[in-house]
Amino acid sequence: MAVFLRRSALYRAFNLNKSLRLSCANISTTKKNKEVPSTTISDTGVSKPPVTVADFADTKPRYWMTYGYSETDYTMDRDYHHLIMFFWYHIYVGVLGFIMMYIPDFRDQDWTEREAYLRLERREKLGLPKIDRNLVDPSKATTLALRGGVGREWRSSCRLVRCPPFSSAATPQ
Repeated sequence: MAVFLRRSALYRAFNLNKSLRLSCANISTTKKNKEVPSTTISDTGVSKPPVTVADFADTKPRYWMTYGYSETDYTMDRDYHHLIMFFWYHIYVGVLGFIMMYIPDFRDQDWTEREAYLRLERREKLGLPKIDRNLVDPSKATTLALRGGVGREWRSSCRLVRCPPFSSAATPQ
């Protein structure tokens, strides 16, 4: 989230001093002094050399590239990254997969398959064929087609899918 915030225009608008900095050298118009500057080094400015093992230990990681959550604190940056990756990937994908696996059958696929088996069993008990050729009464089918109620819709959909023309005067055999 912090990466997106830093990249956003809102963040850049609040940090105008960074965006207005130009990479140029300041030019001084004062009279040049040819003397070489000299300084005195005091004992307070010089640090003591390391003596113990704790003094030699690295307190800062050497080749640290930030994940984008903190540019100054290594542990906070790493901890936030691991926390966000855990929540977004493991929990989100795990919970989403669990929900998708155990979601109720909203398309009634199980019901339709069960109903088909029940109807086949009923037709076998009655001695009827498994699939009836005249599921719809042929006299009703021809009257619908002859009235033109279905024909126009069929012709318009045939133009879209490029199927052969529909003859409305076809009679059942």
